[in-house]
Amino acid sequence: MKLRIIAWLASATATVVAAQTPTPGAAATELRPYQASYELVARGMSAGTSSFALRKDGADSWIFESRNQPRGLFRLFAAASLTLTSHMRVGPDGVQPLLFTAAQPDGSGQEAQVHFDWEKNRATGVQEDMQIDMPLKAGVQDDLSVQIALMHALLSGQVPSGIALFDKQGIRDYGYALVGEETLHTAVGEVATVIYESHKANSPRRTRFWCAPQYGYVPVRAEQKREAQVQWTMELRSIHRD
Repeated sequence: MKLRIIAWLASATATVVAAQTPTPGAAATELRPYQASYELVARGMSAGTSSFALRKDGADSWIFESRNQPRGLFRLFAAASLTLTSHMRVGPDGVQPLLFTAAQPDGSGQEAQVHFDWEKNRATGVQEDMQIDMPLKAGVQDDLSVQIALMHALLSGQVPSGIALFDKQGIRDYGYALVGEETLHTAVGEVATVIYESHKANSPRRTRFWCAPQYGYVPVRAEQKREAQVQWTMELRSIHRD
């Protein structure tokens, strides 16, 4: 199971927590720490739970982390329980990942540790037993920082048309497009969303994100399709923004 998919393994706590519940429909204007939980269905089966947490680590430093709890058959995939962490810098020019790791929840081993050196414009480290040493280009994101980059762009009033994503095989470019708006009935109530779709050239897969302006464009739903077949969906169960 690829790390990119693992990052969306989602959670299931039905209790809704909101430190400062915004007026429905009112858009947030700045990136803020938050915790969110989701429930994932993969290929028609309940796949597990996951929680995401974004926290500040300095004036312009942030840490974004996902913790996964696979369910049923998905527990057979050792990688499904990995904890993913992205250390990043967030400023006027956007989001820059600094360190991406994937580790066993008990700390017994690491699946990935990739450093992003923006002075030398190189990514180095290891991912899935492959040594990494490759050039970077401006705007490249890792599997977790890409979500914060999208949120940050929308909060800044920008409409991203594409994002470059780091992969152990090289840099991959994904196009982003606004495809509509929808009010969803969720565990946290009625939520107005804008829908963005990402797509890699020549790939049969498309991923949609229902982002909530009132929660700082945190996704409240995501779905990936391979042609017409739904591969997985994830649904927000709880959210708390500091």
